[in-house]
Order: sequence, then C-alpha cells, then structure tokens
Amino acid sequence: MAQTQLVERTKGKPEHPLISGLWGVFGLTGVLVASAFIPGNALLHFLQWLDSGICAQFASHMFYPGGQALPLCARNTGIYLGFTVTLITLHATGRGRVQRYPPWPIIAVLALGVLAMAIDGFNSLDRDLGLFHLYQPNNLIRLATGLATGLALATLTLPALNGLFWNEYNEKRSIASWRSLLWLLPALIVSFFIIASQNAFFLYPIALLGTAGVLTVLGSINLIIITAISKRDQSFTRYRELLPFIAVALALTVGELLGLAQLKFSLLHMVGM
Repeated sequence: MAQTQLVERTKGKPEHPLISGLWGVFGLTGVLVASAFIPGNALLHFLQWLDSGICAQFASHMFYPGGQALPLCARNTGIYLGFTVTLITLHATGRGRVQRYPPWPIIAVLALGVLAMAIDGFNSLDRDLGLFHLYQPNNLIRLATGLATGLALATLTLPALNGLFWNEYNEKRSIASWRSLLWLLPALIVSFFIIASQNAFFLYPIALLGTAGVLTVLGSINLIIITAISKRDQSFTRYRELLPFIAVALALTVGELLGLAQLKFSLLHMVGM
C-alpha cells in the first residue's frame, strides 16, 4: 500500500500539454522583454547584440522585415525559429514529454535535412571566398534548410532531455509515423512564408521566437549541467519544479551570450573592422 501511494504521489496531476508547452515560451519572452528596458537599448537592438556572439550577421545573409534586420541571419533564423516552432507544436499535441526517438527511416529523413543545410553552408562559403560553387546561394535556401535542421534538432534532442529530467517514462515518440511528421510541417511552412515576406508586422514575433530558440538550445546545455551538479536527474514530476533550475540556466545563458557578443566586438575592433 505504501509503495502504491508513493507511485501515485510521484505521478502527480498532469499539466495540460498546451500550458506546459507555453511555460518556456512565456518565460523566455519575459526575460527578453525585461532585458529590452535597459536604458539606451531598444528591444530589436538588444536582440541583435545578444545574438551577435553566435551569428556572423552578414548583411547579405539577413532578412529585413520592414527594412529592419532580424537579429539572426537567414540560416540561423531558420534553425532556431524552426526549433522553437517545432517544440511548441510537440507540446501542443501532447508530445512534450516524449522519451523515444523517431523510427530510423524518419531519423534518416531528418538527417538529410541537416545534410542539405551543411551542403548549402559550404556552397555559400565557397561563393563568399570566390571559389568554385555548385549553385548561386540565396537566403530562401538558407532559411529552408535551416528550418529543416531546426525540426531535426527539436525532435531528436527532446527525448534525450525528457529522459534526463522526468522521473516517469513516457513511451511516446517525438515523431511516431510519417503522418506525425506531416503534422509538424504546416507550422514550418507558414514560418517560411512569413519570414520570406519580410512584412514589418512580423518583425518582432520572428525576432523574439528566433532568440527564444537560441536561449532554449544553449540554456538546455546549462540546464543539463545544473541538473547533474545538483543530482536531480530523473526526479522532476511537473514543469513548475523545474522553473528555479530554468531561471538559473537562462541567467547563465544570457550572460554567456552577452560575453560572446562583447568578445566578438573586441576582436573585430582589434583587427580594425
């Protein structure tokens, strides 16, 4: 009887998938918006500075909604926005706590998307260096291959993270079938056309969601380290229990990004750029 009560107490009352999925998005957006009110810094300029340490931000590789540059280049916008949108979709469809990977044929297709981005990246680099290149690179290809990589990153890392955090095993897969994969594509396709339209109305949503993806990816690394140090792996039952750890991980991530941005600025200043 005592063992049964312990199991029931450990399980707790499940949170609604959509609510649990929005926890992270609201938290990340709150950090960004709060940071934007540092005296002398507009929101967009702050996001551009925050992301500059991990993105080259070449002018020719950027999208300009309403004439304003996004914080991330086309490829990185695709990667991190695709990651964020896929995570939101997974949580909204009840797959936020999955701990099993997709079947191998689907993993192979996801890997092809990452390979396409790598090929396009090297092709673009060769073009910038004046070397032989297979085709003329453009931002739409960078965006599309970035979104494909964001999809792969989200669906392949989420099961690993869930296996580390939660004390209950969830036997669902992040992508269980080809139909499940197709359900993830509409949000990415809509994102592609929204970004490609360069409509001023979408400037801040894209900028915020893209930067939220950066914070989530890098913050997850910090969260793994913090969880391991505190010896709390596989001990959480609800998202609210993770919030203090997420707050520390986000604070570290913002500090690391600001440090990288300052380092990049100092190095460029040293070489006269």
